[in-house]
Amino acid sequence: MLKKENLPSSFLFIPWIILIFGLALTYALQDTPREANRQALHDEFEYRSNEIIDNINRRLQNYEQVLEGVAGLFTASHKVTQAEFSRYVETLKFEDKFPGIQGVGYARFVKSKEKTEHIAVMRATGSTEYDIRPSGEREIYAPITYLQPPNWRNQRAIGYDMYSETVRRAALNKATEENTAIISGRVKLVQETDQDVQAGFLMYMPIYRLHSKHTNIKERYENIEGWVYAPFRMNDLMTGVLGHRFDESGSPFHLRIYDGNSIDKSQLMFESKQITENNNAAFRTTKVLNLFGHEWNIVISSLPTFDARLKSDRANIIAATGSIASILLAIVVWLLVTGRSRALAIARSMTSELRQSEAEQKKLNRALRLISDCNIALSRSESEHHLLSEICRLCVDNGGYLMAWVGYAEEDQAKTVRPVAQAGYESGYLETINISWGNNPQGQGPTGTAIRTGTPHIIQNILTNASMAPWRKAALERGYQSSVSLPLICDAKILGSLNIYSCEADAFDPAEVHLLEELVDDIAYCIVTLRTRAENAETREKLEFLTNFDPLTNLPNRLLLRDRFDHAVIVANNENMTVNMLYLDLDHFKQINDSLGYGIGDQILVEVANRLQQCIPATATMSRLSGDEFVILLTGKYDVPGVAEVGNTIREAFSTPFTINNDVVNLSCSIGIGLYPIDGDDFDTLLKHSHTALNSAKEAGRNTYRFFTRDMNAGLVEQIRLTGGLSSAVRNNEFVLHYQPQIDIKSGKIIAAEALIRWQHPMDGLIAPGKFIGLAERSGHIIEIGEWVINEACRHARAWQDKYSVPPVVAVNLSALQFKRGDVLKIVSHALAVSGLRPELLELELTESILLQDVETTIKSLHGLKELGVKLSIDDFGTGYSSLSYLKRLSVDKLKIDQSFVRDMLSDSDGASIVRAIIQLGHTLQLSVIAEGVETAEQLAFLEASACDEAQGYLFSRPVPVAQFVQLIEQGGDKTPLEQEH
Repeated sequence: MLKKENLPSSFLFIPWIILIFGLALTYALQDTPREANRQALHDEFEYRSNEIIDNINRRLQNYEQVLEGVAGLFTASHKVTQAEFSRYVETLKFEDKFPGIQGVGYARFVKSKEKTEHIAVMRATGSTEYDIRPSGEREIYAPITYLQPPNWRNQRAIGYDMYSETVRRAALNKATEENTAIISGRVKLVQETDQDVQAGFLMYMPIYRLHSKHTNIKERYENIEGWVYAPFRMNDLMTGVLGHRFDESGSPFHLRIYDGNSIDKSQLMFESKQITENNNAAFRTTKVLNLFGHEWNIVISSLPTFDARLKSDRANIIAATGSIASILLAIVVWLLVTGRSRALAIARSMTSELRQSEAEQKKLNRALRLISDCNIALSRSESEHHLLSEICRLCVDNGGYLMAWVGYAEEDQAKTVRPVAQAGYESGYLETINISWGNNPQGQGPTGTAIRTGTPHIIQNILTNASMAPWRKAALERGYQSSVSLPLICDAKILGSLNIYSCEADAFDPAEVHLLEELVDDIAYCIVTLRTRAENAETREKLEFLTNFDPLTNLPNRLLLRDRFDHAVIVANNENMTVNMLYLDLDHFKQINDSLGYGIGDQILVEVANRLQQCIPATATMSRLSGDEFVILLTGKYDVPGVAEVGNTIREAFSTPFTINNDVVNLSCSIGIGLYPIDGDDFDTLLKHSHTALNSAKEAGRNTYRFFTRDMNAGLVEQIRLTGGLSSAVRNNEFVLHYQPQIDIKSGKIIAAEALIRWQHPMDGLIAPGKFIGLAERSGHIIEIGEWVINEACRHARAWQDKYSVPPVVAVNLSALQFKRGDVLKIVSHALAVSGLRPELLELELTESILLQDVETTIKSLHGLKELGVKLSIDDFGTGYSSLSYLKRLSVDKLKIDQSFVRDMLSDSDGASIVRAIIQLGHTLQLSVIAEGVETAEQLAFLEASACDEAQGYLFSRPVPVAQFVQLIEQGGDKTPLEQEH
């Protein structure tokens, strides 16, 4: 007791010293997390502010690309029509892809002297009320000529002279002079009404005349043609850039945008709505954004909801705990002053353990919370990019890390790592580094090592770790002190890695890394699942599309057409409407595939589909059945003339040639029309009858349309029956030849005969060739029939060769199909050899359509025939593909004037001129000329006066059997038998 009472008085100050020291320590401990929290919020504020600026800049860069695309449309064409402009802008779908843009337009550069003409042209093209506003005479105008989309707001702007307003004129001139995209200052758009008025601006891009020089300002003003531009309403633009949630009351930031380089309320272009600015904001920044030759001042400040996060629960807990502990410790020391050394040791141990335990628990709680949040994101993500971006964001926002990013391992030669998602404070770090996962210097860092080895790689201190040497400077500049890279592995394949950076050294302990490994395993599994789901969805979409649509033209196929027909029939029956089917087939389309190739043919089919869709009603359904066949289902209140008018419209649409890769192709189509329910009350019947009408249109000469009639169906049955009998007719020798004499006009003698086939049908009797030749060509029987005709004609001609001193020449027709698919040279050589006929007594008549086939092969075959010694003639000359150069190369002997010219030559001066021209042409080329279809003495007299060499027709004789033709020879020709000469 005496010792206690006699203790030095200085001992009594020890508890106070302990208390003061404890409170000071408590203050220091709690101040550190407060400052760390403030710095983290400041970094987040700067990051979010830069993100807003980047979003605005990136969005306007996208809009510039839109204008560059539209400008390209003008620079690629001498003239862009309203329809072409509209179609192009519609393909951009900018209302979905580029929210905030009000439209895309074109303003034409109009001088004062061009104003009247410009207004007249615009009114003539459909804008009947078009005029330049505001009125008045000015030297230069820039009226808005085109503006899409054509909504009611944009229609208010058509005709407005943007050159009449100072701000717009300045931007137009600057764009012209600098030949680049320029945005204007703050304006009120012409589209604005009295409601929801917003500040606006415009982006201009100049268009110069095609192929003109514009290397300097003078040339640019001399050759300016106009400007493509886009108007923007500022609130709508910022909603598109920042999203709808930015202006909600829960937003932590207040945003103002001023036009120009000053912060003046009169220049305010945008301010966050429904949010009162916090004048005592803890964070505020002003940034100048230079956009396309113009400056914006952007002021961003934090709001109380954001500033409230400056409060630190951890600091408060430390302050309270430290204060209580300091007081209790001082009391204990006061009571046990003699044991002060032990008390101080206990205090230090408790404080150290408390800090360590708190730090470890905080890390584990943070990691567990992060995994929980990430698992929720994994279950809700619909796309791979969204998943990875959300994971990175959660690592930063909820995990407390400074930055996180995901990189995919590329299978290129350099084995690069491509960043695909990122969140947190990055400041261009991923753009400056070059990371590889190969075994090279750039692949020795944590990311490359983790991907290459398939195991996590931890850098506890970036400052001292040698593997971080290539990236240390960039990492330390951004405050990165430690990092971990975790490989994304699924099914033994390494996809990439998740990379996390901390602002503290030694931040990743084994327990935390173990939890992060579990996280990346889940992420990798979810990535593969999303990819599999996307592939399956894409496959289903393709299968569904191919089930109902044609993959080349994207038109409905037969299955979907049938469904549309059934639906149309129900509607028609309920609403007293009609259903009409138009069956289209492109004329001679096979020749295009054969000559230009199937690739060009497919492109033409796509263009045909596009052109047809533009000339049929919007309610009509168009389908591609197969090849070059299309079906149009026409519903509505149409009478027969109305349906015919649609058919004529379709035919007229083909009057304009198609241009594919600089190849100009002329096309026509044949159309068969069936009416419901007259021509069929179900889909299959109506389709069959429409196809029957199509065949009738083809037989009528093509490039026309025909309505189905019952007679057509009967005729189709007859054609099927005759076609089926052609094979047996060749085998049973049912064909016979008749001959029509050809007369030398000067002497009046028979000098030749044309062999004409007839079918001696066992049931129908003698059938004329007009009924079965076309069927034989379509079925391919013409090859066998043509060979039989050549052999039979040579046999008859050989008999006349033996009988007469001057035997008649026998002319045989060759079809285009026979010439293309049969070996004509071999057949003719064989026929001449077997019959023994002299080659000069055989004449082959060629149609001009043969020249449309492979020209070089055709000429080679014809030269082979000439070498045999047979004669060649061009049948129906003047009605097809007549070419003087081919006539010379083919070495023909005779031209036959088509009977249509002969029939009209006495009643039509043009017909007479054509006949004389053909005769003169033939004689100039040293060819003989024969006219077919001569029926009157007047026609013969005209031909004789025109110096025609030969004639053929009913005036002399109809086609007759062999015996009757022999009688004609002996009556009007040389009757001296060859045998009488011996």
